[in-house]
Amino acid sequence: MTHMHARAYCTAPDAHLVALADLNLNHARAFQEQHSGDAAYQNYRDMLARARLDIVSICTWPHFHAEMVIACAEADMRAVHCEKPMALSFEEAKRMVTVCEASVTRSTFNHRRRFGAPFRRNLLRASTIGALRRMEATCDNLFDWRTHWFDALFFNDKTPAEWVIGQIGTCKLHTIFGVAVESQGISQFRFRNGVTDMLLTGDSAFPPLIISSTAMRD
Repeated sequence: MTHMHARAYCTAPDAHLVALADLNLNHARAFQEQHSGDAAYQNYRDMLARARLDIVSICTWPHFHAEMVIACAEADMRAVHCEKPMALSFEEAKRMVTVCEASVTRSTFNHRRRFGAPFRRNLLRASTIGALRRMEATCDNLFDWRTHWFDALFFNDKTPAEWVIGQIGTCKLHTIFGVAVESQGISQFRFRNGVTDMLLTGDSAFPPLIISSTAMRD
């Protein structure tokens, strides 16, 4: 993902890759040779203190996300863009939000799909396929993938939920990025406008990475 972030910044006409950090300085320098960048650091806190940065991209394993986002906010970065999953726990995620909101730092996470052509709402907005009634999605696990599909609830114009229920099974735990995830799960929502949503994960999912929406004419 670091390479994808770097290519995006190098492509943007108003962005310049200033510095990068990696625990392995040789890796950082190899990355620098491939993507440019004015300086390479082994300690990201040294980079935040010494380099003149506006935007920071965090592409590490999730264990470091909370620490690094908070460090960026404390260093008054204008923006920090972090890979998913956001954090290891809800408490960490809330802490990240609280610290950023109390600083000048705007934080974003890698919910890029809403900008992709297959996920645009043009047909819904134009009423070409009628009113949205139900959304369904499946993916491998809640920790790594569900964030994209929960973000797809923007199809429902950020309508507040009336209720949410969820359940997971842990009979065959496996790990993603070193974190234990469920063997199967179900998440269901009902929104104030009557639209419902269901996400199935793991063994309870249908063929993975398929999202569908059902819209019916009034």
